[in-house]
Amino acid sequence: MRHEPKAIPSVDLRIGLTAEYEREIEESDVLGFAANSGDFNPLHVDPGFAENSRFGQRIVHGAFQIGLASAMIGMHLPGRDVLLGSVNARFISPLYFPCRVRVSGEITAWNVASRAGSVRVTVSEGASLAPVSEITMAFTLQAGKTEQAAVAAQPSRSPETAFSSDRKIVMLTGASGGIGAALLRALTQEFSVLAVVHRHPLKEKPLHTVDVKADISAPGWEQIITERLGSRPLYGIVHSAWPALAKGGLLHSDTRLIEQQIAFGTSHVVRLARLLFSLVGSDGGRMVALGSTAGHYKPSLGLGAYSLAKSALEDTVRLLAPETARKKITINAVCPNFVTAGMNAQADDLQVKREKALIPMGRLCETEDIIGAVRYLFSPAASFVSGQSIVLAGAQL
Repeated sequence: MRHEPKAIPSVDLRIGLTAEYEREIEESDVLGFAANSGDFNPLHVDPGFAENSRFGQRIVHGAFQIGLASAMIGMHLPGRDVLLGSVNARFISPLYFPCRVRVSGEITAWNVASRAGSVRVTVSEGASLAPVSEITMAFTLQAGKTEQAAVAAQPSRSPETAFSSDRKIVMLTGASGGIGAALLRALTQEFSVLAVVHRHPLKEKPLHTVDVKADISAPGWEQIITERLGSRPLYGIVHSAWPALAKGGLLHSDTRLIEQQIAFGTSHVVRLARLLFSLVGSDGGRMVALGSTAGHYKPSLGLGAYSLAKSALEDTVRLLAPETARKKITINAVCPNFVTAGMNAQADDLQVKREKALIPMGRLCETEDIIGAVRYLFSPAASFVSGQSIVLAGAQL
């Protein structure tokens, strides 16, 4: 039975758009694939041979699973008008048959101007939902004559959104905050910076800055960033955004507040890493997330949700590092102690003196200390440093 493919218009595509389907894989499917492809490797077709292998029974071809991913982009997401450009596959665990699989797709990159993007396809075993393969498929969309004329008639990008052609692009979240603003001034000395703001606009806009309003806790912000970049690769991300400082212990903190804090240290960091992974150039990239000594280093009972989230941020960075390394992306956390900027800008003299007295070096951490650590992590000298937390504690234990 022949099925008609979906046809999602280019204007409706966006990063984060998903689709999925399920299907059975029987012995006849695997043997039919072997006959059509010519791959009669006994691990797939010979029960006796496979039983004596380390797998214990026959497994589905890896190329068969790539075919499932092809069905995803050709029939579901984005569908009819797609042209496959390249395939990058990773096989996590063997897929035994007969079985039922779930095939999930998500748009991880999409540039409406060039009509090019990528879909990450995950093939999971149906009963356990354990992933068995992850396949990234780069694609372009064909345009009909009417759509081609509409695209050609669109005005070119405004000069104010353009980036310097001789500078790499770094994205900075929380760019309007106290620490974020200091980082923005420092980063623009070397890079073009895509400064992401949410509630408050930039107080000053240094040269080589392109600002964009986006809420990284909401769906769809990735598409805003991708469109602003155009065809340019993204070299790095500095994650400085954070919701208001959450005071109080965990037992009496609102569950929604705890979840919000944890999201900024976990799922939002993952989404940022995914964006960089999909948009980075061939020379690799850098990502730095701002943590705190109130995370793993010195948790604070009076800042329960904040400490928990900052601890989770460090674990998230460490777990992401082996994955981002596949594209030569380093990812690290910079964890300062008390800084009289950002969330602590309103601290009174007594609190400042109290915090300073706890530091053996006799001074508080300053924004320049944070900038210095970020500069180091973006430098060639740190190309082999990844998955680490750099603690700025002034020798405080």
